[in-house]
Amino acid sequence: FQTNTEGAEVLYSIVVERIKEVTKDPKDTLLLDVCCGTGTIGLTCLKEEVVGKLVGVDISEPAIKDAEINATKNGYTEPSTTRFIASAAEKILPETMKDLPRHVPIVAVVDPARDGLHNAVIKTLRANEGIQRLVYVSCNPTATLVRDAGMLCSPPTKKYPGRPFKPTMSQPVDMFPLTKHCEMVMTFDRMSEEEFEKSTTE
Repeated sequence: FQTNTEGAEVLYSIVVERIKEVTKDPKDTLLLDVCCGTGTIGLTCLKEEVVGKLVGVDISEPAIKDAEINATKNGYTEPSTTRFIASAAEKILPETMKDLPRHVPIVAVVDPARDGLHNAVIKTLRANEGIQRLVYVSCNPTATLVRDAGMLCSPPTKKYPGRPFKPTMSQPVDMFPLTKHCEMVMTFDRMSEEEFEKSTTE
């Protein structure tokens, strides 16, 4: 939940633009919204028609109940369009990814708490190479975002398989005026096979 409504609108518009850039066929594109809270980012993306399907995951059961209410209020009542899951992302995400239809374009948004992403979540996101773009909304950009970016973008290992991501854009958002805090929207794109091969031979 964002307390600065005007700032939140700016933040969400940035996320929408980053997703819009890569959705060639929005109606068939699925948004994976990790740490979705009450579903505002995902539902905004549906409303702006930059994606056609939404799966949201959050550890808070009350937040997921509110997300389902928000979806209904906005006219998204079909299970095939919106699905919200109350669970820790690190526990449910691997199973959720297996249940997603194959050959469906997927974009991911992550909006974790200050602790950042769990290692198992990063592993799952990296291993599923169908995710070509990941938008990371961070409230702790100088600490956990830096840590998580390193794991998302490092060479493949047994712990973190899959072609790495690369950071392609970052945009700070001043959600807390007159304080030292800000939100950061960082965009990661999956390395192409050519880019990856080149990086391993240099």
